[in-house]
Order: sequence, then structure tokens, then C-alpha cells
Amino acid sequence: MTVHRATGQRFLLSLVCCLPLTLMADEPPQLKSPQPQNWRRSRQIDFSAEDSPRLLRIPLDTDFWTHTRRGYPDAAVMDDREQLIPFLIRHSPGSAAGSTTFVWNPSTVELRPEPDDSLSILVKLEKQDPTPEYLQIQTPLQDFEQRIEVTDESTIPPTPLCDPALLFDYSRFMDVRRTEIALRKSSSRSLKIRIATATDDLESPFRELTRTQSGSGVTEQSETSLRIRRAFRIDRISFRSSRITTNSTLPESRTLNFVSIEEDAKLRSTIVEFTSDLRPITSLNLQTPSRNFSRTVSVQVPADDPKAGWIDVATGTLADLSTDTLSDRRLDLPTPELNTTRLRLLIRNLDSPPLQITGLTATGPQYEVVLLAEPGHRYRLLYDDELAERPQHDLAALNRALQLDTAAAVASLQPVTERKLQRIPQPKRGPHLLASPWVLGTMVTVSAALLAVSLYRAVIRLESVPEHSTTTKNTDSDHNTTRQSP
Repeated sequence: MTVHRATGQRFLLSLVCCLPLTLMADEPPQLKSPQPQNWRRSRQIDFSAEDSPRLLRIPLDTDFWTHTRRGYPDAAVMDDREQLIPFLIRHSPGSAAGSTTFVWNPSTVELRPEPDDSLSILVKLEKQDPTPEYLQIQTPLQDFEQRIEVTDESTIPPTPLCDPALLFDYSRFMDVRRTEIALRKSSSRSLKIRIATATDDLESPFRELTRTQSGSGVTEQSETSLRIRRAFRIDRISFRSSRITTNSTLPESRTLNFVSIEEDAKLRSTIVEFTSDLRPITSLNLQTPSRNFSRTVSVQVPADDPKAGWIDVATGTLADLSTDTLSDRRLDLPTPELNTTRLRLLIRNLDSPPLQITGLTATGPQYEVVLLAEPGHRYRLLYDDELAERPQHDLAALNRALQLDTAAAVASLQPVTERKLQRIPQPKRGPHLLASPWVLGTMVTVSAALLAVSLYRAVIRLESVPEHSTTTKNTDSDHNTTRQSP
């Protein structure tokens, strides 16, 4: 019987030790933050392949600002191996804009002399040709004047692409020559060039001298100027365009959309409301034809709490002082960086007449994503997730490349691809207090301790029962069993 009692004691003690583990096993596991498959929007990063790692700059557009949370904690970059890679989002430093001149000759040219001695040249442009900005008439002639007109033949009636212009060469006086004229921008592929005179008269540098001697011995001398009939020779017709070569620029300006304007008699102010996309704004410029004024202006945006209405985010003075000896226009109003779809100006007129408002221009920095691209891999930008947390990356290599002013290639974002998501079901959570692991752990520990004390006392009571009384009862039972045997 001693063996059975000791076995029972060990069983109870084992139950006490295992009970906390059993209780802890009932606690729901802590789920990690959502994984990248929960980002709704994906955009491929387009750039040319290289054989060595290089720095990429990807300017961000309106869609990014519209679908990211404030501070963009839900932005991430993933490669084709489904791995998140380090990246930075920063102000675009900008670069000096430049232009590349592109000159080309049209492939189809038809020439037709007209009855009025003019010359018509019909030009057909290819679909891939850029929009011409200048027309060049290349001629070997000198000392000439020619009037020229250019029209768009695709419209009825033909649309002039320039005012009647004068081509000239005054080499006999000075090295002054113009054989190029500016054209208005047009998408037409059919142009007509009209030259006023196909031929002109040129005075010859030679003179004809005639001497006549009369019978009386008097000699008369005459001088005759010669004129040469000359055709207007054209070697080639060319067009010139400028291609802008620039990276992302800073700052970036845009015109805000006008919504409403009202006069508040109580505030003695003009309230003008505009709408914008969510691109950053750091400065506003007011367009008005009014002159000689100075007004205090407040910039307001909607408060986070709809009940609070509008709140002031910037205040300044706009002025236009114009006289014969003074010209002072201050129509720019700096603001803290704003990301808002609605804003309004509160212009305090007091007892002065209201200003005429014709528009509002917003200026702000352009942002870009910066990353180190590895050869042979493609990347995509992910964003738009309510629960995603900001990735924690090792940015040492990227920061070092930026410190050394490493040359960067400018990439672009492809159209948005909506991602099909498979959401992980979230467990039902209880009250906030019980959901805390510290509170729940403390309750489990205290409950286990109380149960252990109770079981320990039960074991002590079992040990305090006299062993001989139990033996006597068992012996008597055996005797009774023997007597009843036949």
C-alpha cells in the first residue's frame, strides 16, 4: 500500500507541474504583422539592364500619394525572388534641365511652281517624326530676300503655322543671314511651304560702258547696269526640334482646381476653396489682376475631426504695390508641407474691396525612391495596406553610395496592378485587458500556484492517515471471506 500511495503522490505532483503548460497552450499565438501579400497595389520599376549594381532613382507620382498612409509606412520594394530589399524615400535633389537638338529631313517632298511665279513645296511627315519647331531652308545663294509662309494642309481651310516670314542674306553688306523660321506646334503630318518668288533679279557687279564719238570729235560715254535673272535654288529642307533631357526636378508646380468663392460679412473676409491631389505642397502663389493692396491671408485645411471644421496651417501677407517709381509684388505664401485634397484661403479684407482671384498655383518637392539594383533582377514597388509596418532594412550600403554622389539612373513606374489578396483570418480577440500577455500570464501563474497548494495539502492529509488501521480492516475482510467459503 505504501507503493500505491507514493505513486499517487508522484502523479499529483506531475499534474501540478504540467498544469501551467496546459494553460499556456490555450493562449492564442501572437500573429505577426501582415506580410507583403497584403499590399494591394503593385507597380513594376522600368529600367534598362546593366551588368553591375547601380543606383536607381524612381520619381513618385500622384497614385502613390493617393493610396499610401501618412508617412508612407506601407511602402516596400520587392525583387523577382519575392524578397524585400532596402530602399529610401527622399526629396528629389533635381538636376539642371537640358535640351538636345534633333534635326531631320522629311522623307516625302513635292515641289510645284505656281502661275504667279511662286513656289509651293508639299511635305509629308512620317508618323514617328517629332513635332517640328523650326523650318530650315538650306540654299547656297547669297544676297537675297524671300518671303515664306507655312500652313497645315490637314485642316479646311489650311491653318497658318507661322506669320509671313522673311528669309534673307545680306552678305554684300554684312555677314547677316537667316534661313530658319519658328513654327507653331501642330500634330499635322502634311505641311505646305510657299515661297513668294521662284526667281529674282540680281544686279550684276559688272557694268557695260559705251563710248560714242560724234563727227565734231566729241566723245560721249554711257554706263549701263546689268541684272541677272536668278532662280531660288534650294538644296535641302530640314526640320528641327528640341528634346528635353532632364531628371526629376525640384520644385514641382501645378494649378489647383477652383471650387468656390464667398464673401463672409461677419469676418469681413473672402473665403476661396480649392481642391488638390495629395502631392506635397510647400508654397502657394495667388493669381490676381488687382493692384495696390496688402492683405493678411490664412491657409486652412480640414481638421482630422470633422466636427472641428477648418484649421489654420499658415498665415502671411500678400501684397502688390505698383506706382510710377515702385513695383513690389509679393504673392507667394510659404506653408508647412501639406498632403491634402482640400484647402482654402481666408483673405482678410476688413473694409477694403475684395480682390479678384483668378487662380492658385501650388509648389512642392518631388519625392523619389532610391535603391541599389542588382544585375539580372527586376523590382516592383508595393503600397496600400492599412496594417503594414515600416520595413527595417540595413541601409549602410545605400547611404554610402549617396554620400559619394554615385551616378544614378532614373527609372519609371509602370501602370498599377491590383493584387489579388488572400487574407489570413484574424482570431477573435477578447477584452483588451485579457488580451495582454502580461495580465494573462500573471493570472495563469497565480491560478497554478493556488491549485498546487491545494493538491499539496491533499497529499499531506493522505500521509497523516494511520497505516495499521488500514491493515486491520483489510485482514478482517480476508477472514470474513474465508468463513463464507464452503
